[in-house]
Amino acid sequence: MAIMAGTDITGMASSLAGSEHKRGRSPCSENEFYGRVAALCLFFYVSPVFAGTVDITPRIRLGAIYTDNVFLEPSDEEADVAAEITPGISIRADGNRLNGSLDYRMENYVFYENSDANNTAHQLLANGTAELSKDLLFLDASSQAGQAVIDAERTISINNFNTGGGNRTDFYTYTLSPYAQNNFGGWVSGRARYTYSQLHYDEGTSDSTVNGIDTTLASGRMFKEVSWFGNYSWRDVDYDESGRQDDTRENANGEIRHRMTQDFTAVAQGGWANNELQSSRDSDNGTYWAVGGFWQSSRFWSLEALTGQNLTTVTGSLFPTVRTSLVVNYRDSDVGLNSGKRWTVNANHRTRRTSWNARYFEDTTTQEQRQLDSATTFFGVDPITGEINPDPQPGDVVVPVQTDILTLTDEVEERKRASGTFGMDTGRTGIRLTVFHENRDRLESGTEEKTRGGTASVNRRLAPRTNTILTSSFRRITGDTREDTDFWYIDASLVRQIARGINGSLSYRFTRQDSNDDQQDYDENHVIARLTAAF
Repeated sequence: MAIMAGTDITGMASSLAGSEHKRGRSPCSENEFYGRVAALCLFFYVSPVFAGTVDITPRIRLGAIYTDNVFLEPSDEEADVAAEITPGISIRADGNRLNGSLDYRMENYVFYENSDANNTAHQLLANGTAELSKDLLFLDASSQAGQAVIDAERTISINNFNTGGGNRTDFYTYTLSPYAQNNFGGWVSGRARYTYSQLHYDEGTSDSTVNGIDTTLASGRMFKEVSWFGNYSWRDVDYDESGRQDDTRENANGEIRHRMTQDFTAVAQGGWANNELQSSRDSDNGTYWAVGGFWQSSRFWSLEALTGQNLTTVTGSLFPTVRTSLVVNYRDSDVGLNSGKRWTVNANHRTRRTSWNARYFEDTTTQEQRQLDSATTFFGVDPITGEINPDPQPGDVVVPVQTDILTLTDEVEERKRASGTFGMDTGRTGIRLTVFHENRDRLESGTEEKTRGGTASVNRRLAPRTNTILTSSFRRITGDTREDTDFWYIDASLVRQIARGINGSLSYRFTRQDSNDDQQDYDENHVIARLTAAF
């Protein structure tokens, strides 16, 4: 069973149309939504002409839910039971001219006593690439939608049946991106891409339309001692909100490298930035250039250092073993989106059974950019091995996964994020730990939001067809209107493969929110029994 991180621990966070809540409108009408799904299904159905093979797997999930706090109230909690009916479909196309995937499901919750809590949530994630003209013209297309938290400082719900507080909104996005690429006789490779995207949120942030152009020319295989590239990009975000300034980013950059000796390569970089953002700060626009070199006398280390006008950058890399790497970059720039002194660190280590990663970066981003750049949003767990699948397959079951809880905003944000992950696989037992700390400064209002926390997950294969999954997650959110909001949960699940394509699961979760505003605090327990069948 495919799931999406962020809609709930056992649910999704991205898809193609929103949910239908009694308290708010859907991002598209019911006919429009089903029209989109039908069009996407038809596209994949007729695609054998291009794809070669198409796998279509319908599925259905039936569930019974008990919750002791339907509306996530701080007091006078109401308990209730609900029936869940969630049909879905998975389509995979794989071939020489077309590759794509589509995962759709429709969550339906019907409560016994509180009919005003009944809810239907449409969710789909689709993406694909088509080769329109052999080795020349291509088309990328993608779409996602789902539900998101509006304000991280209000009552937080991460599923589609506890919808109290009115702090969840529907969203959807779609992107079309045609591009042309060619390798001109091995001398020059080039690519030119146009991207069109639309994003819609029912609440919390403005709808927007994104247009972008990206072109690149680079040296081909015929160049031996010298390599080079040049890039130009333009991106415009048009907000539907009346009177709001467009977010326009225009940048050009290039680089040339000349290998002087076996150990040393001369390097020159240059560029131009022309960005117009809605911000209380002045845009740092202009030109820059830097010259220097790249040194590597052994496989264990390398160093690159450049300096010049409006730019100084140093990158050091260590490779003590074939399984260990450390890359540190320092950049001091007077122009561009990420001007000033900034650091990037990425460390990796792996053994036969474990993997370790530590990362730190600083960037300038927006809600639209985060949503469009989001990568894997569906997750699944194999019912036999217990292995987490970043590309879920039909028959996978729900695994507790939680993404960051962020406040939706129209503003441009400067972000600083540090994170670490640890994973271990012993065959029958899998362990995953993550920790993070993120600061976001909003450039227009001057407000900030800090989020830090972590997640621990253990899955254990008890028998050839039975797994247990234990997950705990904690978030502390600090904003300008209150000191701290603590949000955490613990989830325990038992998963059993009953027959081929049929899985059953039983899960219990306790969730707590605690802050300095008593009206936003709550405790909630729920138990879910589910049966999933793939056909």
